[in-house]
Amino acid sequence: MEAGAAVMIQGIDAEMAVIGCMVIDPDLRPKIIDKLAPEMFEHPKLHKIFETATDLYWSSQQITYTALADKLPSYREDLIKMSQRVETLSACDQYIQIVIDRWRIRTMKNALKNILAQADFKTADESVELMRTLVGKQDEIAKMDSDASASFAEAAQKFTDWLKSNDAQNTIKTGFRSMDSAMGGFLRQSVTALCARSGHGKTDFALNLALRMAKNGFKVQYFTMEMTTNQLMQRIAAQMAHIDGNLIRDKKLSAGEISDVDMVLKAFESAGKINFVDDAKISTKVIRRYIELFRPDAIFVDHIGIMERPNVKDQYHALGMVSNELKQIAKENNIAIVELVQMNRQIEGRKDKTPNLGDIRESGDIEQDADYVMFVQPEDITDRQLTGEAWADAMIYLLKNRHGRPGTFQFHWQPQYHTFIEIENNYQGE
Repeated sequence: MEAGAAVMIQGIDAEMAVIGCMVIDPDLRPKIIDKLAPEMFEHPKLHKIFETATDLYWSSQQITYTALADKLPSYREDLIKMSQRVETLSACDQYIQIVIDRWRIRTMKNALKNILAQADFKTADESVELMRTLVGKQDEIAKMDSDASASFAEAAQKFTDWLKSNDAQNTIKTGFRSMDSAMGGFLRQSVTALCARSGHGKTDFALNLALRMAKNGFKVQYFTMEMTTNQLMQRIAAQMAHIDGNLIRDKKLSAGEISDVDMVLKAFESAGKINFVDDAKISTKVIRRYIELFRPDAIFVDHIGIMERPNVKDQYHALGMVSNELKQIAKENNIAIVELVQMNRQIEGRKDKTPNLGDIRESGDIEQDADYVMFVQPEDITDRQLTGEAWADAMIYLLKNRHGRPGTFQFHWQPQYHTFIEIENNYQGE
């Protein structure tokens, strides 16, 4: 085969070329076996030949046409014809990609056939989920052409390329300097568990984070199950217009204040990118669907404890399954997920009110799956009503930081404005 001809070959020719590269160059074998599986080969004979070549490789035997013929005597003539081809080894990556692409197309065609065959018996949502399941089987078969598998040399090259790049989009900055410094921003493919007792500022802090991300140009999806979109907008309006949230809730605003609210919201609308999903029943399936529609950089789940769970007897295990899937969603879609979590009541009976990882309610999988675990802990304000510019001190405890040091951050919380104000230069890394 002449140099450059690989770009024109398709189908079976590419499958034969891949096998030819395996036979001719031992150095190419690890890459080929990493990226391809026998099931990806369309021609039954080539499927079997590749499977046999793979078996020879893993048993540390020589891969030659003669060795393959000894294992597959009925394929001897086919192998003789293949041995007479001279492959362009430099085009091996192209051969591999053609095999992968054609296999994916076949998989999707088969999925569509199955869906069409069952269309009269399923809802639209069920059909979408069936499509996702059938196409998703690709990942079960192959190690694929992704970053899932890499030799040390490949991993080292990608790492040095990353070091040299100026990829600011890998992290989602909030503008809270101490947190961004400690965490590097919210990393894509990460999950953050944001924990607090009920009424202790968890949603306020989450909205502050979400709005800051959106203001910085990132697309944010906010899923709310306890509050309506209108209730969230009341908090956002209070924060942006710096107007007491109780006055907004009770609609006791002057004409000038209403004008101020309208102005700041419209100004943010042109700069921010945030979408709200208000539904009492939100599942991981629903989250996946909205991610496909909106393509966010980050999502917020408020809160994980009331998400729909798999129908299993052990609800502790069911919540763990939800937590596990959210982690997979973050990785698959290259997004950051912030999941709000209720704390259990154990802290109320302790003399020391400083939170610990054992205070996470219901499932240990939440802590295990999370890259970051944060606790919002404001001072007790039950005996006073904050008005004007008054604030409550609030500590944010970063008790788990998979990518750096844990530490604490000090804020002022103004619940009347639903606002958290960072105190500068306060990161105390452990």
